[in-house]
Amino acid sequence: MSVLVILVIGFLAGLCVGALGVGGGALIIPGLVLLLGVEQHTAQGVALAVIPFAAVAGTLAHLRQRNVHLGLVARIAPVAMVAALLGAWIAGIIAARFLSIGFGLLLLLIGSKMILRKEEKGVEAL
Repeated sequence: MSVLVILVIGFLAGLCVGALGVGGGALIIPGLVLLLGVEQHTAQGVALAVIPFAAVAGTLAHLRQRNVHLGLVARIAPVAMVAALLGAWIAGIIAARFLSIGFGLLLLLIGSKMILRKEEKGVEAL
């Protein structure tokens, strides 16, 4: 594997975690699959193992900037953890090609929604 490509993927993923609040998987997974030929299941596993390190650093910075709503974290995190276990189990029984297609479609759907959305009220409206 190309060390330079791996470093660039890691740098861009970390940058996205800190600046955009995304887990980095949106860059790590396609980078590993498309640029390095890593199998989809393995790319997802690597992304999940790398993301917490970048997320901790990004979270600490956002905590200092007072951008973290702890009430929302407390409500979302437990459900997300259970769903992640279910999702990992499902990924284990799905063929890599279907995972790749689903991942790509998810990125398209989310990206389109983010680009086309109108300005909405913030968390204070909750």
